[in-house]
Amino acid sequence: MSMKNKKTFLNVIKSFIFLMIFFACFFVVTIVLQRKDSRIKYADFFDEAKKDHIDVLFMGSSHVINGINPIELFKNYGYTSYDMGGHGSVMQATYWELMEALDYCTPEWVVVDAYMLEKNYQYLDKMYEDTPEQEIKSSIEQLHLNMDTWPLSKSKIAAINDLIENQSIRNEFLFEFKIYHSRWTELKGEDYCTVFGKMDRNSMMGAEMRYDVELFPVTYPYPADGEILPEHTVGQEYLARIIEECQRKDIGVVVTYIPFCATMQDRIAANSAEVIADIYDVPYLNMLDQDIIDLKTDLNDLGHLNALGAHKVTSYIGKWLNNNTELEDHRNDDSYANWVEKTKCYDNETISLACDNSSLYKQLELLELDNVSSIIYFNQNSYVFSDVGVKNLISGISGTDIFASNQGPYIMIKDVPSGRIYEAHGIEGIDGASTSMGTLVYQPVEEMFRLLYTKENQDYNYLYDDEHLLYDIQIITYSNDTGEVLTHNYYKSYGGQYRTY
Repeated sequence: MSMKNKKTFLNVIKSFIFLMIFFACFFVVTIVLQRKDSRIKYADFFDEAKKDHIDVLFMGSSHVINGINPIELFKNYGYTSYDMGGHGSVMQATYWELMEALDYCTPEWVVVDAYMLEKNYQYLDKMYEDTPEQEIKSSIEQLHLNMDTWPLSKSKIAAINDLIENQSIRNEFLFEFKIYHSRWTELKGEDYCTVFGKMDRNSMMGAEMRYDVELFPVTYPYPADGEILPEHTVGQEYLARIIEECQRKDIGVVVTYIPFCATMQDRIAANSAEVIADIYDVPYLNMLDQDIIDLKTDLNDLGHLNALGAHKVTSYIGKWLNNNTELEDHRNDDSYANWVEKTKCYDNETISLACDNSSLYKQLELLELDNVSSIIYFNQNSYVFSDVGVKNLISGISGTDIFASNQGPYIMIKDVPSGRIYEAHGIEGIDGASTSMGTLVYQPVEEMFRLLYTKENQDYNYLYDDEHLLYDIQIITYSNDTGEVLTHNYYKSYGGQYRTY
């Protein structure tokens, strides 16, 4: 080889090496700068899809994210599922997310929620003529949660072209460096860890639980029986396409409408979803008018369920799947150890939250999940007896209206392992409540002095403490397994506000 050819060859090699290094650096920088929300939500999806461990996909909006809990579904039935819901996802966005997901897995069932079926626009960056600019920006921002995680492919290009009209905004989804290159000032340690395959993950297979309690739910007027949308909408078109795609691939499909404070328009849309389900002969679970949740205790806000509401909806869907499908119970299969571990982590988290004293309402909400046993005591003349929110929560835990019908004092002992609930109010006592703590005895003596002890240790009074003499609310939590007292929280009521200790 001549010197000239050698030089040319070396220059080619150097150029090739330079380009390789450049593209490697560009790839690393892109990963570091990328917003991580989408990766965090779907990291376990890709892992479980590779192992063919996803039997059910839950599709829809934030109503699905906050309303269906795959970990509880596995815990109670052994069914494996992934919550694909996206914040603000209209039907066309849900359709394309399903198409992306089906490139990686073939579930046995798809459950799609029909919220926002009435939306009748194609492009998320255009919507209606009078749509506020901020709402459009928010919709585009929310779409990133659904789309950023998927690698550039024919499906992703088709999705973005179908959902976004403006080419410049399309490019933000197809070439993420364009939108994230300015994130340098926002970077944190976890952004750099992503390069090495280490990052936070959604611990609930795509779901997100909320723990507030909406104290003032709203009931809206009902439409006429059977009233449906006056025109065929884009939302209806894409729900039909979702069903057709599932049927084409021999995937079972169920349409749902998850409960919340539904407006008249929402109910009309729910009726319209039933029409489409009937046309395609697929099951439809309209939960708006079924006795599944309690609006007074199970909402995080007017539009979304809290963890207690999600628990009830998940239980309802689990029963339906159990009665109507042949899904396999994987709880005793060693290859699903990751699911078992996530179940343990979720149980530990809910136990911790049920013991937390940051909010009386939140603690009462979490106690209804039954991951810990509890003793709830309210002294006479406490503000709680005038608090409708507390009344509703206590009735949800006890299953009775005893608390709502008196002015105290009041005590409830809920022993989850035995399934027994003991209540007393006024001058009533409890003589021998069988619990995992022991046999509890309660005696009201005088306003500032009550006795609560076990027959096994009568010298210790759980309800008396000099330091907290003026605290009118006490909640004791104890382990379902061992009976060990986990926490003893004190609250003092001040006209609707509850200070904690």
